[in-house]
Amino acid sequence: MKRTLLSLSILASGLIGVGSANADALLGPKLSQDLQSLTGPYDVIVSFEEHNQIDGVLQNLGIPYIALQTMPIAGATVSKLQLQALLASPAVSSIYANTPLEYSNYTSGEITGGHYVQDFYGLDGQGVTIAVLDSGVDATHPDLEFATKTIENVKIVGDLDLLGGRNAFLEGVPNSDTSSGHGTHVAGTVAGTGMASIDDTRRAYYHDGIAPGASLVGLGAGEGISILYALLGFDYAIANRERLGIDVITNSWGGGDGAEFDPNNPINKASFEAYKKGMVVSFAASNSGPTEDTLNQYAIAPWVINVAAGTSDKLLADFSSRGVAGHQYKLPDITAPGQNITSTRAPNTAIGAMGPVIDEENPDYLLYYHTISGTSMATPFIAGVTALLLEANPALSPDQIEQIIKDTAEPMDYAPHEVGAGYIDVKAAVDLAKETSGNRIAFMNGDTLWASQGRWAQADDSAQEFVYVGKWQSKTDTKAFEGTVSKAKNAHASVFAKVRGERVRLHFLATSDQPVSIELISDGRVMGAETIYARNASAGSPQDVAVAFDDLGDGIHDLEVRVLDKGVMFDRMDVDGAILPPDVSFTQSQQIDSGTMGVSAENLEVQEFPLEIGPNDVNLTSTLTWTGVADLDFFLVNPDGVEIASSASLENPEVIQFWTDMVGTYTLRVTGYISIATPFTITTEITSEVQ
Repeated sequence: MKRTLLSLSILASGLIGVGSANADALLGPKLSQDLQSLTGPYDVIVSFEEHNQIDGVLQNLGIPYIALQTMPIAGATVSKLQLQALLASPAVSSIYANTPLEYSNYTSGEITGGHYVQDFYGLDGQGVTIAVLDSGVDATHPDLEFATKTIENVKIVGDLDLLGGRNAFLEGVPNSDTSSGHGTHVAGTVAGTGMASIDDTRRAYYHDGIAPGASLVGLGAGEGISILYALLGFDYAIANRERLGIDVITNSWGGGDGAEFDPNNPINKASFEAYKKGMVVSFAASNSGPTEDTLNQYAIAPWVINVAAGTSDKLLADFSSRGVAGHQYKLPDITAPGQNITSTRAPNTAIGAMGPVIDEENPDYLLYYHTISGTSMATPFIAGVTALLLEANPALSPDQIEQIIKDTAEPMDYAPHEVGAGYIDVKAAVDLAKETSGNRIAFMNGDTLWASQGRWAQADDSAQEFVYVGKWQSKTDTKAFEGTVSKAKNAHASVFAKVRGERVRLHFLATSDQPVSIELISDGRVMGAETIYARNASAGSPQDVAVAFDDLGDGIHDLEVRVLDKGVMFDRMDVDGAILPPDVSFTQSQQIDSGTMGVSAENLEVQEFPLEIGPNDVNLTSTLTWTGVADLDFFLVNPDGVEIASSASLENPEVIQFWTDMVGTYTLRVTGYISIATPFTITTEITSEVQ
């Protein structure tokens, strides 16, 4: 379902880097050199402006080719005359050489200290499981063996709801990567065992991944990965996190390069949910460099690790996307090896046919490995490094893992919006991980660095939104959030607040090593008690202590922070939502719209209904219901014409909930993905603040 809402390109467009070429050039430099000395034929990678131009152009020129299914790219063998004709075609954007390459995961492990960690620390990712959300995994490959290495392999299949089904996952599939090959290469970079290269004289298991001891879960979203399939992949990983022990999700795909961070985008919501559940999420930065402001829109979510691609000389690859100088979100987090990476090959696939490995001493490598480039290759490397850090210290939280990777990076002579913190240093990261006190328990209780909107809403103890009951004293302290704290002079004093959001984090200042306790009550329901304690705290060295409470539920809540011991010093409150005035009240109104969706397929039919939102309106919940066998989609469009929320589930009804941030005429948009003549009704509840 929703296969065509937005096509997300699997980030193998780094294939343009197979010849180490400049992504802006029409003719790759290696191919330019070949034209000076070789008469042909030439093995090339041809990129087109549009996918539907491939067949017409290449067939008219009598060129044999293999076209990718989702990207406008084809591999071909051409004569010099055919090459000249392609260069003159307005449909062709670039042509690069498809040549055998030598650079491999071996080099990646050497230059980053990964092999040192494996050989001298004995760390290889044991006990860690990584989900590869991609085109699939060929677990018949000896390096990715099903059941032992790839512990589960899932094929995400098509729209089943019109047939009465709901199970969109085929489990236990030995090979879920039958036509692309992209996901198989990614999986080998993460955790391939190198079994097919066990006897290599240079190093046993020469072509293994960075974390060969880790387990894999293949999530095969197919070659034409779409928002729905990506969401299903995240949904499966989250639902099966405990059963399969999934610790990491790596994503070498994306779309909307250069777009602004949108916390309401469904992919960003899914990656945040995975992050909040304790999984590290890595995303490819994209391959639209060297132009600036070209980062993958899903990689700039602050809770994921945004990975740029580097060369074996520890330079930034030309194709690696850049961000924007000084932008809060538009910058990579780390750079990792991504140019000319040799990894596992899925035979009889489009991408698997590219970058053949020619090794005279090991001719079988042609069958098992191939070499391609891209941020797609750098991203699983970071996922594998995460496995090493978790093996070294299982108590680390996702926030700590990202910070350790960034704090230990090797500086590069580039701006932060180009390379992030620098080039990954695996050994230094593992060394720091070993000596870091893990805070995973606090993280899992809700004390995360990031909130679902990209930041926490914060209020200092002196904010007007707080109501204090009991004896409290305001005190100054330079270590406090804004220089003041409120100290409880007696037990059972309380702080009251009204908030919107399902998570809240409370900060206290500990000035001694004596533990004190508080409890949180939400809408009359006790959410739990927490102890405020810092071992080395003193009056001369106060310590910030944060406690978080999750699962308050959707909507607006009346909170009471009840102090159980005197001496508690309340510093601030963070909310994943908003802190409201204590005396605010609300009313509700309703709008009902109806219509009939005619015969429709692929969202061709559209009906729209205006919805007026005033300055006091704060929230809307809109429910689309219909009768009969159909598949309708539902969208909310703001006054600027931007789609800001959608419901594209497998359910009837479709429901949109949105906290309004703009006054004006919104639009409720209904589309018919698959529909006969279908009557439908939209019921919209609008919540308004009473002034």
